[in-house]
Amino acid sequence: MSDFNAVLRNKGPRRPLALLLAGALLAPGCGNDSPTVPSGAARSAIEVTVDPSPVPGSQSPLTGVVSVGYKVVITETNGLGGEVLFVSSQIYDPETGLQVALTYFDGADLVVFVGSKRVDPLGTLIVPQTASYVLPDYRKPAQLAVNVQMKDDRGNLLNQSVLVKIE
Repeated sequence: MSDFNAVLRNKGPRRPLALLLAGALLAPGCGNDSPTVPSGAARSAIEVTVDPSPVPGSQSPLTGVVSVGYKVVITETNGLGGEVLFVSSQIYDPETGLQVALTYFDGADLVVFVGSKRVDPLGTLIVPQTASYVLPDYRKPAQLAVNVQMKDDRGNLLNQSVLVKIE
């Protein structure tokens, strides 16, 4: 008998083993495969405001430096909380559009300066911020842009921005 015929004859006992393995691999795929979605809000919604609005600036008569202090108020409005990833505030010269100041708090900064980076469902997180700037001709009015990014408890990424005047 040739080696070829011996190989073919030895294939017989392995066939049931192969079918058993294939069945074991396919069995978990049977049945209901629709995902289980927890009840409640599918995604969070946030509202970002600046208090006070417009933001009053205090200008030094000696140096022309304008200092501002304000609160960024982050309110969750849809019933699903999350963690704030960052709060970024930029001040722009309204005549040139150039950025003249930047304040940036990441999650770790929020824990240190605010005490938490979490916004509970239907809750509020208040982030106090300050900045100083000088415009080329010592003007005081400027534009303040505030950007907030939050990751809700379902993993959705939310971005919200607001633009207010500095007077």
